[in-house]
Amino acid sequence: MIRNLLFIVSVSTSLLLGSCKSKEDVVKDYQETTDTLSSSVRADMNMIRAGIPSPIILSKEISKAGYSYSKGALNSTSKASGYSTKYQAAANLGVYGADFGYVAGYGQSQDVLEYVAQIAKLAKTVGVESAFSDEFGKQVTDNVGHEDTLMDVIDGAYARAERNLRSNDRVSTTALIIGGGWIEGLYIATDIINTKPREPKTMNAYKAVYDQAYAYGYVMDLLTQYKKDADCAKMLEDLKPLKEIMDACKNNTKMGAGDLIHIKDAVAPVRAKITG
Repeated sequence: MIRNLLFIVSVSTSLLLGSCKSKEDVVKDYQETTDTLSSSVRADMNMIRAGIPSPIILSKEISKAGYSYSKGALNSTSKASGYSTKYQAAANLGVYGADFGYVAGYGQSQDVLEYVAQIAKLAKTVGVESAFSDEFGKQVTDNVGHEDTLMDVIDGAYARAERNLRSNDRVSTTALIIGGGWIEGLYIATDIINTKPREPKTMNAYKAVYDQAYAYGYVMDLLTQYKKDADCAKMLEDLKPLKEIMDACKNNTKMGAGDLIHIKDAVAPVRAKITG
């Protein structure tokens, strides 16, 4: 999954993160301390967060179902240099996390390297580079050839970034990262999975798409919690056009390839607003 190249994170992170932004242009990265959310807010967020599947789950099901690798479904790494605002950097840190999990699951070493580099840059801009440290790279190189473990490594890095943001009262940024990962995971899945009919081998992949679509309400709830933040308010507006089709998905547990094409057609323009 994250394969050999991720160790370059130890080099890429140092070089890429240190060179592309001045100190004034980036958010300071704090080491995770203590979750500063109030108990009631934490409980609400934990409940909402539990309803939003990691896009890594989708990647696993796509790979297990035997779908061919399709880099064309991903957000191009060439766009990353243009993600300079908080909204763009945080949302696309989520987007590239979903892409990264996908390329890693297929053992695409060169592509993993490309996405690692961009994740490192955006992590610096957002202020969570400590979650993607040298230790992260070491965990990857230590587990080359063990794809499930490597999937856990990337998932763990994003979990550390989320805890870092919680502990430093920047939960609105977490919401943007989660929203970006959610939209990209759904886009990748609907673009790829519809190429095969719903059958026993692909059943779990279709089920994962349903779960991801169902999570729309939780994503919107999370963003609504922080709608006073201008960037969360913007993402709320960006995702609103999906309400009708996502609501319909809740009543369609047996969705087939045709349904996925309709979902993709609805998701594509929304995703384009986020990825630029």
